[in-house]
Amino acid sequence: MKLALLFLGMAVLYLFIGWLVSFPIKLRTYSLSSSKLSSSVRIAVVSDLHSTIYGQNQQRLLHKLRQSQCDLILMPGDIIDDIKPLKGAEQFLDQAPAIAPCYYCTGNHENIDTLISLEEVKKRVRQAGITVLDSKKETIKIRGTALTICGIDDPRQYAYVDRDRQEEIQLMKNLGDMKASSEYTILLAHRPERAEIYAQFGFDLIVSGHAHGGQVRIPGLINGLFAPRQGWFPKRAGGLYHEKNTELIVSRGLCQRWYLPRIYNPVEIPILEIHPLDK
Repeated sequence: MKLALLFLGMAVLYLFIGWLVSFPIKLRTYSLSSSKLSSSVRIAVVSDLHSTIYGQNQQRLLHKLRQSQCDLILMPGDIIDDIKPLKGAEQFLDQAPAIAPCYYCTGNHENIDTLISLEEVKKRVRQAGITVLDSKKETIKIRGTALTICGIDDPRQYAYVDRDRQEEIQLMKNLGDMKASSEYTILLAHRPERAEIYAQFGFDLIVSGHAHGGQVRIPGLINGLFAPRQGWFPKRAGGLYHEKNTELIVSRGLCQRWYLPRIYNPVEIPILEIHPLDK
């Protein structure tokens, strides 16, 4: 009996520590390379904020972004939540463009029309000075390096009825195939479980969120316990993955909910350092 109580106590302590270490915002750096770049580019990914507030006027979150010294901020969805008040999202959206140019695509919680409609979400994001990528693309230059940044809306409106995903494939066809692009191409798309579809279109990099890091991790053993639309032990919970000739970054996100604790799964801002590769 005493041994059982000891093991129970140790398990509770282990989980409690795992909960505590998941609170501080982590800058998680990934190093990538491409022969299409003539100079290095530093990109920050802010995903799945779900209107969570980090300090007064979002200063903790914004301070971390400034620390990153990023050239670009990419937002692959769910900055706004469908239930939580808009305040946290608006505070972030209104201040982020002062740090670096921002690009955004919608997530599934922004495509529900519970709190505000999808069009109102996009309008509010644009008002903050952020580029909304809904089957659109834009080419920019950073220190002489050209990047083409693309994005699609989250497919929530048909995700649960379009079993063969033809609607989403058509969205990608509307955006265009990138295999022949001489520029480094990035796709913002909320759902990592759809990466196999996206990779067919020849992007150099796909940036996603949605999985929330699988919510619960056991370092060195389980990378994620459960993720939406991936189920138990998700294949793409968070990190760097390879799909065909495309690299996929899945952010573990920034959402904090008291009723759904993160265990050994720190909220994070992925930092992508993309360097030139000698031809």
